[in-house]
Amino acid sequence: MRGNHATVALMKAIVVPLALLVVSCAPNAGSKSAIMVTHSQSGNPGPRIAAYCVKQSGKKVGNGECWTLANEAFISAGARRPGSDMRVWGRVVNPARESLMPGDIIEFESARFSDGIITGSAHTAVVVTGGSQERFSVAEQNWGKKTVRIREMDLTKRVSGKVIVYRPQ
Repeated sequence: MRGNHATVALMKAIVVPLALLVVSCAPNAGSKSAIMVTHSQSGNPGPRIAAYCVKQSGKKVGNGECWTLANEAFISAGARRPGSDMRVWGRVVNPARESLMPGDIIEFESARFSDGIITGSAHTAVVVTGGSQERFSVAEQNWGKKTVRIREMDLTKRVSGKVIVYRPQ
């Protein structure tokens, strides 16, 4: 299978993996993991967030919803949210002006892309290989078997909906 081979090659080739998690589900407000905010560990949590997501490739994380993957990666990395909004993961990044970095988290709102990608009304993704807005990879779940998969994306192909990129601090 080409997809699995590419994922394994990606994991081996990248010393500090980058992860983007696409979430098309709402957090469970009553869940301890949904409201848990941990103290930052030393340094940038982005590479730890990305590495967590890559390590989960092919597995179901939590309930299999997209937001859950991002949240569990966020908690695992010791990242801290800037406030109480569970869909705000850090400072807002303009991908037209800044490169996407490992661990950046993208929130999609009913986004549709010319290459056929369509997100739900609220979908979260984690960048695993950074780069320009035209070429980067994300980790996501909540599709089919609800297991984590990695795929390339191009934000310039968006034709409708909203995309917000956050950089965890």
